[in-house]
Amino acid sequence: MNSLLRVSGRNHLGLILMSELATAKAYLPLQTVAERMRISQGYLEEVALTLKQAKLIEGRQGPGGGYRLAKPARRITIEEILTAIEGPVAMVDCQSEDKTCPVEDVCTSKSLWNFLRKNVVDTLRKTTLQDVVRTA
Repeated sequence: MNSLLRVSGRNHLGLILMSELATAKAYLPLQTVAERMRISQGYLEEVALTLKQAKLIEGRQGPGGGYRLAKPARRITIEEILTAIEGPVAMVDCQSEDKTCPVEDVCTSKSLWNFLRKNVVDTLRKTTLQDVVRTA
């Protein structure tokens, strides 16, 4: 069993989709992305809807339709993408906004998790989609 800190499959897929859209020259059909990445188009559509609701992408129906970024890749941070898909970044459950920690007063690891979360969030805020696409 792995005990690694992990990014969810949904967030990973969202970042893949955003990267694909960042490199596309026009509206990109989800079917094209799904086939290229060998992933479920239905699942991809769910993630795309979430990104569209967050106003990170926009869609167009009909011939030549699909999705594209709603603003330039250099103006979209990785934190925006991940937060749009699954909410604020948390290292442990008790850092989630809707959770309370039953042992908060005596927790010996709280400062470590808060330190890690702050550094991860800072990095995600400084890293743009353009940075990710450029390094791919």
